[in-house]
Amino acid sequence: MVYDKKNFLRKFFLTIIFFIVNINIIHSTSITADFLLVNISARETALGGIYSPFYAKPGASTVNPASLMGIVARYIIFSHYTSVFDTHYEQLLYAQPINANDYISGFLFYDSNDNLERTDSEGYAIEKIENYDILIGSSYCRQFEKEFSLGITTKLFLSKIYKATDFGVVFNLGALYRNFEKRYLLGFVFENFGLSTKYTKEQSLFPMIIRAGYGVEIYRELDIYKIAMYLEERIYLNEIEGTETSFGLEAIYLDIFTFRYGYIFGISEGRIALGAGIKIESFFVDYAYQPFFISDNAHRFTIKYIF
Repeated sequence: MVYDKKNFLRKFFLTIIFFIVNINIIHSTSITADFLLVNISARETALGGIYSPFYAKPGASTVNPASLMGIVARYIIFSHYTSVFDTHYEQLLYAQPINANDYISGFLFYDSNDNLERTDSEGYAIEKIENYDILIGSSYCRQFEKEFSLGITTKLFLSKIYKATDFGVVFNLGALYRNFEKRYLLGFVFENFGLSTKYTKEQSLFPMIIRAGYGVEIYRELDIYKIAMYLEERIYLNEIEGTETSFGLEAIYLDIFTFRYGYIFGISEGRIALGAGIKIESFFVDYAYQPFFISDNAHRFTIKYIF
């Protein structure tokens, strides 16, 4: 077991170093599959788009597969989001433990804009433009020690707009450390590395991100109140904007009602997010509100069923 763990860790960090060393090559390419940057899950969005430092949160496994560590039941999670540009996003996820140390999830993602049209020179609509992104993914997490896990997420997608199509495969590598005694979490993700059919023609890569996150429980009163704080730094390896930092707070009352607040800064001016969640028997309903423009805002909904 120790030998296997050392080999896994060595390969994990060598992969990270390889991509960081080749940063100049990464910067010389263009970007494809922008939908991979969209936050769909209401909980993670309300916390400022944070995904890396979570324990037993299968909704975050689409980004950090190591967040599956610790789940003890089966989950079905559905999320919906319609952007200010009328593009709607749907995501369905299923997760379960295999045994005491292994966990898996699978998910389906779809997005489309039903109002996209081709126009003539005078601006009149001629025809509807067929457009969609379909993604099928799976995550696997292995818990090596009581407090440490590693995981991998694989995503296969088909993207179409008008007559152009693109196929691709994307991988995420994730790690999570949880200190049970001091109640803090450390998460790390290397996100969206892979190749698409556009690469050979346009030298296009996916939007690759390194995430490093920290979470800590800052207040607890028995099992009545709990407040946790999260921080995450994101480095966009092939995005000219650079880095982005998120701060999030999550307050839980009796494991029934949850309030969330997130703040994002770094790439552009500060952006906030708010959210709430409620538990009804085995169902959890989460909502996130994220201001976008003065006249329009973005709302996300997630329904989670545990059985």
